Amino acid sequence: MIDDSRKDIAIKILNNEFGVNPMELKRFTSGYCHSVYYVKFEKDEFALRITGKDNKEYYLGSIKWLSELIALDIPVPKLIKHGQYNDVYFTIISFINGKDLGEVYSILNDSQKQIIVKNLSEIQKKVATIPTMELYGYPYSGNNNSFSTWIKYLESLIKRSFERISKNNIFNKYICNDVTNIMYKFKNYFLKIKPIAFLDDITTKNVLIHEGKLSGIVDIDEICFGDSLLVIGLTNMALLAMKTDTKYTDYWLDEIKANEIQREVVIFYTLLFCIDFMSEQGMQFDNDKNITYNQKTIENLNCICNELIVKCNGNNI
Repeated sequence: MIDDSRKDIAIKILNNEFGVNPMELKRFTSGYCHSVYYVKFEKDEFALRITGKDNKEYYLGSIKWLSELIALDIPVPKLIKHGQYNDVYFTIISFINGKDLGEVYSILNDSQKQIIVKNLSEIQKKVATIPTMELYGYPYSGNNNSFSTWIKYLESLIKRSFERISKNNIFNKYICNDVTNIMYKFKNYFLKIKPIAFLDDITTKNVLIHEGKLSGIVDIDEICFGDSLLVIGLTNMALLAMKTDTKYTDYWLDEIKANEIQREVVIFYTLLFCIDFMSEQGMQFDNDKNITYNQKTIENLNCICNELIVKCNGNNI
């Protein structure tokens, strides 16, 4: 549920920056760290993101990366205006027409899915040219979320899930121990991972689709350094949670010519994000949004988790 307490703030920001109130202001329901609005004036359309002071590093990250990714010819929004209004930060960006992949996935045909993952694969190749700091995770972020090895970054994700599950008390927190044990089965693989830049949140959200084609990438606050297969695992988990097919991630793995061990790692990454999805149930986020859950959601996530554990344990690594 969303209690849109920032609508008045949005109107004041727009009036300050453009000298006129918008003709249309509509809140997007997706996203956890920002309040995002569609803005329409007489001749122009924009998107407005409002970010709380606790998430300042994401605001700063979006300013940095939007400029750098545009320079790499990646279809991200153009930064129009940004600044601080009282105790929140705002960015006004160009509007890209389209809906999140997850919203239109059911009406895409196989050929369209294959073309989209081909486009994303090419985008990741461009992102991979960003200079590395020889650290993993988010070395350019202001929240010290960087690590000396890829496996330490993965351990931090499991730790976060464990802490959230313990706090929300909806799922069995000790499932995280099983995930940790499985992770160490892939230790040799993880130790070989280089800190290569990739977009880690281009999943069933943030990938905009218009008329069956990729129209843009949005909501980029950070660039992750490490194994780009991670985002395929996250996307796979998102599709499983939607109770839909996973042809899209199969096509993605085919597009990058993933070998057997890489495909097994993606199953583990899917499990890693399954406990992450579990940990988010019942959470309250900065942008007035909380994640509601019901018994069916709990049963579905438990079922997915158990099936993924069986698959991981069945792999000969």
